[in-house]
Amino acid sequence: MTVDFKIIFVLAGGFILAHGQVPIPHRPLGFVYKNASHAAPIHLDVFFDLACPDSKMAFPVMKQLADMYGDKTIKLKMLVFPLPYHRNAHFAAKATQAAYVNPLNGQSPDDAAVAWIQTAFTHQMKWSDSMTAQLNYDQTQSLIASYSEALGYDAVAFKKLMSSMTSDQNARVMWKYGCTRGVAGTPWFFVNGVYVGADGSWTVTQWKQVIDALLQGRNVNV
Repeated sequence: MTVDFKIIFVLAGGFILAHGQVPIPHRPLGFVYKNASHAAPIHLDVFFDLACPDSKMAFPVMKQLADMYGDKTIKLKMLVFPLPYHRNAHFAAKATQAAYVNPLNGQSPDDAAVAWIQTAFTHQMKWSDSMTAQLNYDQTQSLIASYSEALGYDAVAFKKLMSSMTSDQNARVMWKYGCTRGVAGTPWFFVNGVYVGADGSWTVTQWKQVIDALLQGRNVNV
């Protein structure tokens, strides 16, 4: 979703800039897909809201694109940007941070976060605002945490971790960072640091036209 609430994010970004810098994070923000090389000529940064159907649509396309070119050509980085009109989006963002700090079975932290993102999208309708309208915040967080069991987590421990101050603050910093980048909806794309006016319906073929042109040294305006 990228249109109806742009004014909210413009004002939010202005407020952040006027009332204090976003805290400098302890590491570069975002979750790198398959440990892609920083030396890759194409850096694709994507802001997802895990409660957003358009983000869910774009997620497999981004993975397919990165797999097609390989991790030495495309560095795909995912960032979670919970939209304020999705009540449960911040809970899912906190869960992503919880997975990052608690990887399982030899996973890297980035791989653990990406696995959770995929799981959240898989079950998106079940934890949507409409399906949890009769649940309170604690019950909703328990529901979201329950999907971590498919990844091998204990749901009770995972909920405790996602409810921690650290997970909350890290999720907020990533959202604030998105505001400073002008993110006004999801999915929101940057290629080599520059905004690309794509949307969740873009196919691999459409993205391939952009990537191939850049790799061939041609100018691209999207």
